[in-house]
Amino acid sequence: MTSAPATQYSSPALEASGHSYVHLGGTGSSVQWTNTTGAPISFLNVRASIPDSPSGGGITATLDLYVNGVFRQALNLNSKQTWVYEGNNNYNTSDNQNPADGDPRVFWDESHTFVTGSPIPAGATFSLKKDTANSAASYDVDSVDVENPPAPLPQPANSISITSCGAVADNNPTNGAADSQSVDSRAAIQNCVNQAQSQGKTLWIPQGTFYVKGTAGLTAQGITIAGAGLWYSTIYRDVPVPNSTPLAALFDVTSCTVQNFHIDADAVSRSTVGGDGGAMDTTGTNWVADGIWTQHTMSGFWASGTGGTVRNSRLTAIWADGINVNNVSLGADTGNNLTVSNNFVRGTGDDAIAVNSVHYNTNGDGSQTFYNPMTNITVTNNTSIAPWGGKGVAVYGGSGHLVSGNYIADTARYIGLGVGRFGVNGSDLLSATISGNTVVRSGGNAYSQGQPAMHIGNGGDGQNTGVVDKVTATGNTVVDSLYDGIAFSTSTDSLLQNNTVTGPGRNGIAISPPFYPAPTGSAAVTGNTVSGLQAGATAYVNNSSGFTATLSGNNWEASAPEGPYGGSAATVPGTVQAENYDTGGQGVAYNVSAVNGNANGYRADGVDLESTSDSGGGYDLGWTGGGQWFRYTVDVATAGTYTVGLRVAAPAAVPGALHLSNAAGADLTGAVALPATGDWQSWTTVTAQVTLPAGRQTLTLNQDSGGWNANYLTFTAAGQGNVDLAAGRPTSESSHTDVYASSNATDGNPSSYWESANNAFPQWIQADLGAAHSASRIVLRLPAAWGARSQTLAVLGSTDGATFSTVRSAAAYTFDPASGNTVTITFPATTQRYFRLNITANSAWPAGQIAEFQIWTT
Repeated sequence: MTSAPATQYSSPALEASGHSYVHLGGTGSSVQWTNTTGAPISFLNVRASIPDSPSGGGITATLDLYVNGVFRQALNLNSKQTWVYEGNNNYNTSDNQNPADGDPRVFWDESHTFVTGSPIPAGATFSLKKDTANSAASYDVDSVDVENPPAPLPQPANSISITSCGAVADNNPTNGAADSQSVDSRAAIQNCVNQAQSQGKTLWIPQGTFYVKGTAGLTAQGITIAGAGLWYSTIYRDVPVPNSTPLAALFDVTSCTVQNFHIDADAVSRSTVGGDGGAMDTTGTNWVADGIWTQHTMSGFWASGTGGTVRNSRLTAIWADGINVNNVSLGADTGNNLTVSNNFVRGTGDDAIAVNSVHYNTNGDGSQTFYNPMTNITVTNNTSIAPWGGKGVAVYGGSGHLVSGNYIADTARYIGLGVGRFGVNGSDLLSATISGNTVVRSGGNAYSQGQPAMHIGNGGDGQNTGVVDKVTATGNTVVDSLYDGIAFSTSTDSLLQNNTVTGPGRNGIAISPPFYPAPTGSAAVTGNTVSGLQAGATAYVNNSSGFTATLSGNNWEASAPEGPYGGSAATVPGTVQAENYDTGGQGVAYNVSAVNGNANGYRADGVDLESTSDSGGGYDLGWTGGGQWFRYTVDVATAGTYTVGLRVAAPAAVPGALHLSNAAGADLTGAVALPATGDWQSWTTVTAQVTLPAGRQTLTLNQDSGGWNANYLTFTAAGQGNVDLAAGRPTSESSHTDVYASSNATDGNPSSYWESANNAFPQWIQADLGAAHSASRIVLRLPAAWGARSQTLAVLGSTDGATFSTVRSAAAYTFDPASGNTVTITFPATTQRYFRLNITANSAWPAGQIAEFQIWTT
């Protein structure tokens, strides 16, 4: 997946790491790797997806492992803990397992195993292959983690083994569900915990899988709980589902050290009914979690207290947060000097890593409990990949935090790295340093918001409230964001310095982008670099008149950013579409007092644009207001006086609505009054006159009063009545490929174009003038940057759209970039409603291609 999502819903590609995967659809299909690690591989962890069952609830299947082309073993996969559905008013929920509701999410799960037989040697190949015995209809493979784990750790001195208290291992594979024959070891393990506490000993979890059944968990205080290694020792939570009892975490631990074991569970959704509880709730002082691998639980770590550390741990396929350090876990009111370091988090249903400072919670009786703001949290050198329901790293409130050296990639729906405050009950964020992080392919379209990859300010959770102050963001790298690279909402005294944004899907750095308002705020933006912009996007845009940004030393300041939209100036005489204002952003190409509009699919800012129901469709410019303006670069063919036809809509009459000015600010039209059309989408044309010199120049549409919409401006030579009859008119076609529909040819944008199906001449495109008009000239254009080509075409006309006659016989016409890739076809005046181009050949591409189809009266 290389482009922004088209909907607010999920897809396998969006939820995959790298936003891509391999599909094994037929028997014999496979994917292969070479062991380039320089060491043997004895352990595999496969992130894969297999189909749901027709009625929901998942299936099990195997996929075969080959080493150097020889079958080695069958790997167990399942879809029992994936595939929930958002259709039928279940958007952004994670507990509906009914496939009939549609719009699935949670596609990927992870399965691990030791390699049977000898390890895969360095330099060998290994592959996953769909054989006849592999019963799933298809297999999607996202990634394979390879390791050569050390030997199991021995039982430490001065420890109590849970087996000495009666815990019994069951080593049958779980594969998405518990073994029904397993023994419940909860009471035995808790008994050993109690003995370890009273005797000052370590609790030992030997090799094997030990079950904790039912809804109760385990509690411990002030001890070390240790296993033989995260590959060897497992505590598995088995909750009968459907479940009606709210679950505490599997482990509630206070001032403990937990290390070197694996936690798993049978939860099938993020809800009580699905058996979902947290893995480990922690508080106290100087606690440590080291080398813990957690899967399929509600959360990995929900941790408060003072001086605690989560390090060297793995959290994969988690239903909610991976690591959430906070000030509320287990009844605490403090979260200070906590560290999250060197952890790997992948596939979470909420934030992969979060610093969550809560100001207050409201109790059942309406009273409120208040908490101390969090201070001095360190989040360093972690990897957060592919959260399907949250951010990669999130900072919500507090002060003195450091987030540095983290790698964040492939968020499915939300911000990659967010720095702000959480909700109405979150603490204000009063200082944080965000440095040296890498954010890749992040952002998303949750709630159709087009969220940025990196965000600073309040409102990152949808609540535009509270203080975000003194955030220093330096040396971060944002690559291939799905929408804006870095965005600001309301925040003060931020420093954005020496950051790099490469290949953003929308703008590079945006203040107050859609859905992230910044009516006030301040930031210093200095020494930043933006590159790889797409057409119509801009390196920097400030959409707020109330947010003060001080710019210095940024790479986009080296040259003027303003330019014609799409790279080609509109021609005069001709039509200027209102939505095609220049690029360059707030204060350069346009000035607006608020960010409005919803046409970001058309262009990256789309600040005041909306779809129009005027003839020809497309977009109009709305949300007008006194003092706003938009600039348009035009090429004027001949100096002289022109009549401007302004296509406008206004529910009520607007005296002194607008005027056009030139680059020097001189008023060209005087005040233009607009009549009442009765509705925002009821259109009429009003006229004014301008005198223009020849050549390229910039015109400004000044909004002197609000209350109207504009669709386009048509410039004709005054007194000649020469009008492009096709401007904005409906079109039809014999065919088109991809997004290159015939409507592109009458939209006034020479960079958009119609292209027919390939290798299928003849092809045709036609314009409907709405009524019969006399015309004697057709002007055709291709994008200015295209190379030369010749197209063979004839001009046909019709008064009824059914019977066509020849207006100009077929001939070859050359489009030459030296002459603007423009072709003019003249013919004796003829009165027609429909004009058709019938194309039979193209020397440069096996299809018909037209960017501008203009029909002129003279």
